[in-house]
Amino acid sequence: MSSIEWQSRLGIEVILFILGLGGPVSAYAEVQSIDQLPYITPNSCGPKDKRPAEEITCDLVDENIKKTGKVDGDSFSARLLQEDMYVTGLYYRALQNTALNSPEQQRIVKEQGEYLDRRDACGQDVHCIMRVEKARHKELIALTRSLEKNLPDEEIVHWTHGRVFPGRNGKAQSLGQRVMAGFDLYPLPHVTFADGSTLFWGFLQGDGSVQSLAITDAKGHLQLLGTADGLLLAGTGEGKLQQAHLNLFVRDAKMLERYLPAVRAWAAADVLGFNQQCPGKDSDRCASALRAPLPIKAYALDCNGHGQGQVQVQRCPLNLPALQNMLSPGLFWQ
Repeated sequence: MSSIEWQSRLGIEVILFILGLGGPVSAYAEVQSIDQLPYITPNSCGPKDKRPAEEITCDLVDENIKKTGKVDGDSFSARLLQEDMYVTGLYYRALQNTALNSPEQQRIVKEQGEYLDRRDACGQDVHCIMRVEKARHKELIALTRSLEKNLPDEEIVHWTHGRVFPGRNGKAQSLGQRVMAGFDLYPLPHVTFADGSTLFWGFLQGDGSVQSLAITDAKGHLQLLGTADGLLLAGTGEGKLQQAHLNLFVRDAKMLERYLPAVRAWAAADVLGFNQQCPGKDSDRCASALRAPLPIKAYALDCNGHGQGQVQVQRCPLNLPALQNMLSPGLFWQ
């Protein structure tokens, strides 16, 4: 297996920013996850060190509360905070869609720092602060669109056409329909690794135990598909985990060897409910999940498992290769 430096972590969405999770570092350097990068937390007017423009905005919010006795969502100060939230959320999304520590990501971080300096240079002019925030908001919308990673739907259809696989009830079902059912979510959570590969996952709305995953290479071409049933929050003990299933499907067995470390780390995060801080306070839980007998099986899609005019994929099992690298479940957040 070729050596791949898997270094990334799915970003926390805007709602988690509002809760104040994560924080900036003093300077950009090699990091292990996105939440170690600078400028990822928006201004919440909470008890933290603030930049000059943040102080001015929060003072304006306080004045408005004193006058009206409430937080007026239509006030200029509230709109300033909202614009800051939008900018920070789009900045984080841009970081998600670039490989960790890549020159492209470093450029985005540098540009965000320059934007914050421009905003601080407005001094007491709150209308200048708003103009700078709106301009950055517009820039980041364009950047997000240019960087956005999409699930390769057409390739999934092509890979799974005419192929069936047993469902939960043991009866054959369309593999393509089952895969797409588990991507009933937008935008899809995903992690982009240092080599440009991306792991997407999702679940069925109303039933989070029905999940799907896909991995694409740096050019966005499909390399691996997966379906998971009963894996989410299954824990590491006997019982639920023994009843769960994670089935992987590849056209090239070499891709199974290449991406199994990422899939296993994702599965470990899944049984814990994702959002694990490891390394960190959840390190023991993550280690336990990685040691657990995760119910992973693999199958070849290009095989001769024909039956009644369809390819019965369960007739084409693959042996799981030995893991050369172990990844952290802390990479995966949703």
